[in-house]
Amino acid sequence: MNILEISSSLWMTLCSICGVTCAIVFIIIVVFHREFHTSNIMLAFNSAVAGLIINITCGCQAIYQLTSDGNDRLCSFRGFLLHAGCSLLYHTICIQALHRLFVVVFATRRYLQSKQVIVSMTIVQWLISASFGIPALVLGRIVYQSGSRICQASMNDIIIFVYLAMFIYFIPLAIIIPTYIRIVHFSKQRSFSTNISRNVVDQRRQRRDLRFIRRLFIIVCVVLLMSFPYLIFFLRANIFPNAESLSYAQRVSFVSLSFGFGIWMLLNLIFTDKIRKYLISKMQVLLSRPRSIRVQPHNTTGQQLQTTTGIQ
Repeated sequence: MNILEISSSLWMTLCSICGVTCAIVFIIIVVFHREFHTSNIMLAFNSAVAGLIINITCGCQAIYQLTSDGNDRLCSFRGFLLHAGCSLLYHTICIQALHRLFVVVFATRRYLQSKQVIVSMTIVQWLISASFGIPALVLGRIVYQSGSRICQASMNDIIIFVYLAMFIYFIPLAIIIPTYIRIVHFSKQRSFSTNISRNVVDQRRQRRDLRFIRRLFIIVCVVLLMSFPYLIFFLRANIFPNAESLSYAQRVSFVSLSFGFGIWMLLNLIFTDKIRKYLISKMQVLLSRPRSIRVQPHNTTGQQLQTTTGIQ
């Protein structure tokens, strides 16, 4: 292995550790505090679970790249897990966007906001994410890439690559972007059509909706940026089929994805207001304890001097 391969694998490992840490912190806080079991937080919890899976998978793959060539009997299965975990995380954002659409645009249809609908959408999302890549695995189309020491669908295998990209990338974007546009359009219409007293009453809710839309837009930008190298290398491989193949294409794409997964989990932790405030309050308590411990001996000494003086 050369320096570039070692440094990229180490970078992927660090990004995965960051993503796993943020996801575990989020999951532990939600599991042990029932006051956080609201619809919005549970949807973010769904993203945290998906992020934990994909970051662990990416971290294991990076370790395999460091310790061996990665071409073993489980290589294809690890490639399948990478595709399934990636789609799982993307699809969780679709569920969040649809839920916000039901809350903002279809607010009068209360059944769309019920737990039964949310649970049903989440189950369907997990089933699709876990099963769509099985044909590629069974047909042996997830193959070993010697230049990157990873098993993935070849960029030259246009049929299977487009099939996987549709489920992982394009379908989620086709759901998220129109949903985002619909929510923004509805929010603008509502702000112009409502009277002043209604605006005062709904001002807090509108700010909350716009804040969610802004955060969703940031996550969509992260998705686009982290997938951009993959798209560029895929287009190059198919538009210029006679061009020299780039052995590092899969590795560069994988580095970008690993970085995006880690940042995604950090944003998930920061953008969930109640979880962020709880975590900050706990950190402040932990940081204030050493200070109180340092002050306590000084106070104790002063009390002892006062007691001695009183006795005399």
